[in-house]
Amino acid sequence: MNRCVQTDAFVLRTVDYGDSHLIVTLLGRDLGKFSAIARSARKSRKRFVGGLMPLRAFRATVTFKAQRDLAELNEADVQRDYPGIDLSYDKITIASYCTELVRAMLRDHDEAAPTFDLLDEIYQRLASAEDSLPVLRAVMHWAELALLGAAGGAPNLASCHRCGASAATMEKVRCGRDGHGIVCGDCVRSGERHGVLSPHTMAVLNYLTVPTGRPPAAIADPDVAGQVRRVLDASLEQVLGSELRSRALVDAIFEERR
Repeated sequence: MNRCVQTDAFVLRTVDYGDSHLIVTLLGRDLGKFSAIARSARKSRKRFVGGLMPLRAFRATVTFKAQRDLAELNEADVQRDYPGIDLSYDKITIASYCTELVRAMLRDHDEAAPTFDLLDEIYQRLASAEDSLPVLRAVMHWAELALLGAAGGAPNLASCHRCGASAATMEKVRCGRDGHGIVCGDCVRSGERHGVLSPHTMAVLNYLTVPTGRPPAAIADPDVAGQVRRVLDASLEQVLGSELRSRALVDAIFEERR
């Protein structure tokens, strides 16, 4: 039996199919991640009206057909966009990276309302953010941490992930390379790889957990930025298993503008 439903949605990816169709990976707030065919989408100016562009929230009308893997996207009506993003190449690149993170972290039809709302917040923060290297780096890393949290893979940054000892009580704050977060001296195992985090790095990581106001000035320090990047990468590797293609473009932004 066919089932026609409506949901708020984001486009996570589009792939050309045939002469005029698109295969679209969508994040539906009520439906999770799923794929649909948008027939004649590359020609239609009526049913989709720009709704299949990335970085826009739209109301999707979708038909699911029995014994078919692909749904059919019938209409896409734009509800809101994020105009502060499309004026900045850096913001577009970071937003695209975050979108790819969402697509890679979610399985098809997983419950996704919190992730949908989080992606909406990421786009909003990027749209309104100052177009400067420290601020954009802070927004991106906050987004990575938040998405890791939604996927159940965020590193523990407040206490030892083994015994629960507070980071504030540690003479040296160590972070394991296994992606689980910080570990106290008593819990470090023989032969285990870890690094010692500087106080400035911990200040930045604490800010990223609950960002309010401007980011700490230390986020612009290359050594601090490198440590923060390694902490997050360890957790991303555990969740994703491989690096995303868009990551190289993001890294190039910060390398070129350093």
